[in-house]
Amino acid sequence: MIDVKPGDISVGAFSSQPEIQLGTLPTIARGLGAAQEEDLLRLRGAKDVAQYRQYSPSVALIVSDDGIGSGFLVDANGSIITNKHVVGDQSTVVVIFKPVIEGSTPSKADAVSASVVKVDEVADLALLKVRSVPTHVKPLSLGGLGNVEVGADVFAIGHPTGEAWTYTKGIVSQIRRGYRWKTEAGVEHSAAIIQTQTPINPGNSGGPLIGESGSVIGVNSFKSSGEGLNYAVSIDDVREFLARPTSRRISSATTPKKTAKRSDENCEVKTLERRRSNDQKSTIEIKDLDCDGVSDAVLIVPDDPTTEISMLVDTNGDGKVDTSFVDANRDGQLDMVFYDSDFDGKLDLVGYYRNGESKPFRYEKLDS
Repeated sequence: MIDVKPGDISVGAFSSQPEIQLGTLPTIARGLGAAQEEDLLRLRGAKDVAQYRQYSPSVALIVSDDGIGSGFLVDANGSIITNKHVVGDQSTVVVIFKPVIEGSTPSKADAVSASVVKVDEVADLALLKVRSVPTHVKPLSLGGLGNVEVGADVFAIGHPTGEAWTYTKGIVSQIRRGYRWKTEAGVEHSAAIIQTQTPINPGNSGGPLIGESGSVIGVNSFKSSGEGLNYAVSIDDVREFLARPTSRRISSATTPKKTAKRSDENCEVKTLERRRSNDQKSTIEIKDLDCDGVSDAVLIVPDDPTTEISMLVDTNGDGKVDTSFVDANRDGQLDMVFYDSDFDGKLDLVGYYRNGESKPFRYEKLDS
């Protein structure tokens, strides 16, 4: 039987130059004179045009049975990097190179078959190989995460929602090492990631995030439901992947432990006991989730309507809590779940839910 003392539980625990003031930049620009200001704008636009013209041919459109994505050439031998979720479980995909004439529809000559050489399921990466590359397509240089600065300008080229060879700009919002996330297909990943405000949408996956130096610093991989929350797998993870001789597969150690299967598929959750907490501030319900007659969960509903509701669960039957589900705003929808993934008595992983979804879409490791 689960050994929990609700009165002792604290659910809330889970969770040298003069400064230039805002608004002065336009004034400084006006001080340069209208002609100089126009020159600055023209130079900035010219830089964007040059960047797109130089790097876009190296970005390919990837077509698989699972949909479309992006990829980019990394050597003269036809090696292309993309996301693993772009190619799925296929051994071959179609790679379409950018037509020479801007805005024209790709022809059959622009499409070639590519073999999937290896994948990294943990970091969500895949390496493709094509037999031939158009003469105007050059490999992109690979940078290093150590040279990436928060606030630096970056840009992306890809095929968001099928809008081929789209150029977008933004900045580096943050660098997050050991980051965990989960795809809509339920696959958990982990890598160092670059959080960016550069707009990314479905179809951008697998394309390059390029820094000010012109080197690739990340592989655009996923976005969050919030505004301006876009993520790229770091170039350091890409380098490690390229150096690895074989594919890296997800092991059970990287997947959160799941609730044990019920002994009876028709089982309905039973409330074995309902009472007040020792501090008289919450209602406690002792639950039997798998219909074996033994308690394995505790539902805690505080009287304070601003305090989250939580469900503490023993998933492996050892009598200790290893999973905690949280409804933070008490709307009947799960917001977070905390795991003791190695069952050492410490919560070490948190998963985040999108509204209405039954599984977390992203995971993060908790500091020990």
